[in-house]
Amino acid sequence: MAKEIVLTIDDNQMQLDMFKKMLESRYEVQTVNSASNALSYLNTSHADIILLDIEMPNISGFEFLHDIRRIPSYKTVPIIIVSGNTGAEFYEKARSSTAFDVLGKPVRHDVLIESIEKALASRV
Repeated sequence: MAKEIVLTIDDNQMQLDMFKKMLESRYEVQTVNSASNALSYLNTSHADIILLDIEMPNISGFEFLHDIRRIPSYKTVPIIIVSGNTGAEFYEKARSSTAFDVLGKPVRHDVLIESIEKALASRV
């Protein structure tokens, strides 16, 4: 059986490497270092779930979230925000977005896997 594809979007290469190491035994992990690279990737490839950093240069994670939800095939793909921002205003905005979940960095392996599994199970 093919592994589900997790697309991780973060401008920090160490974070991308950590996600890959945490997840590669269970999922096929694709990494990109910007929202614009993620949009390019999604034009030619598929992701079953997306892990999204918010604070990135050029296109923020929230802008990416808005843009991707306008693409019919990505209206319901689960997106989990993973951010180092712990402010109340940020969490309110993140929780009211179309993201499935919001996790803080550094994220524990078991918490990340649980969130991904719940998101994948929720797909319609």
